[in-house]
Amino acid sequence: MQNLARRDPTPEVIEEVTAICRAELEAAGIAVSEYDIFAKHGEVPSKAVGGLASWGFQRAWYYWIAEGPGIPPDIAEKLHATHGKDVRVDGHCGCPSPLEWHKGFAVGRYHVDTQEGLNALAATIREVIASYSVSSKEP
Repeated sequence: MQNLARRDPTPEVIEEVTAICRAELEAAGIAVSEYDIFAKHGEVPSKAVGGLASWGFQRAWYYWIAEGPGIPPDIAEKLHATHGKDVRVDGHCGCPSPLEWHKGFAVGRYHVDTQEGLNALAATIREVIASYSVSSKEP
């Protein structure tokens, strides 16, 4: 992902950066909302933020910050095995595994460095939702 941090952006730059962020979220199947306040505060002048289930997505310098109620440890480990270098637990630059870093607790914060990683995290969140929906229907 490209560095979208800007200093003192013009309205045209805000619209350009917002369009890039919107496209990245849409490519991952994440719902997009736009709020002017996000373009005026923070390092990335984008109005676009994402939401998927109870997870929120906000663009930072060259990555997305994803925060939510948590990915269960076993599922988080599967995500880490395939995307652990670009979907970083708690944004840790050393890329520890979820079990190593969270000691068996769910992971509720990631920094996501690539479109492929954003797509994978969104798919993982959907997997959690689907597995809960199936198990909650059993007697």
